[in-house]
Amino acid sequence: MIKCIAVDDEPRALEIIRNHISRVPFLSLVADFIDPMQAITYLSENPVDLLFLDINMPDLNGLQFARSIPSNPLVIFTTAHSEYAIESYEVEAIDYLLKPFDFARFFAAVSKAQERLKSEAPGSNNFFFVNSGTQKRRLFYDEIRYVEGEGNYVCYYTESGKVLVRASVKETKLLLPSNSFVQIHRSYIVSLQWIEKIEDNHVFVANTRIPISATLREPFLKLIDSLKR
Repeated sequence: MIKCIAVDDEPRALEIIRNHISRVPFLSLVADFIDPMQAITYLSENPVDLLFLDINMPDLNGLQFARSIPSNPLVIFTTAHSEYAIESYEVEAIDYLLKPFDFARFFAAVSKAQERLKSEAPGSNNFFFVNSGTQKRRLFYDEIRYVEGEGNYVCYYTESGKVLVRASVKETKLLLPSNSFVQIHRSYIVSLQWIEKIEDNHVFVANTRIPISATLREPFLKLIDSLKR
């Protein structure tokens, strides 16, 4: 069970989050707050796994909040302001929900959080299985170099070869730990550990030149810069 709290200065927004959480069997809402300072006090004594956090709040905005909390829960931002999306990468948010969001979008975000927590748990598997034709193929995360999508299929490029799977890039992204894999184009997800260089709006992975899209370039480069520290 994933323990979570929600912080939003709008009571109606908190009510929507509470309702969404109640429909997800692996989530447990342990508290919610209109006042972010009360939430910080709570977190100093009660660590949680996941935080739903509004950004545009008086006195202390969500980005400042995320940088100041004493524990280190995963963060999903919930906001009506799209201009903060790039800054959310600086605090390594698991996702960014733009209000008004529906349950399907909410569930996709919390599923990413669930996968991240699974991947970081002691003794967690370093592999997963996919359906490829009539076979179930085992893939090791650290052997996946990049994923290329086309239509209803994706191809995993690994050290040992290619694996074709009927799935979308969006679905595939949810399977991969977001601390190790990043989407750089609508058709490509790359493994950070396999990137050899970045040059002229392309990344090079295992001697393969992969384009970076204009919309994903800035958050991708910010992520790369954060890894230098």
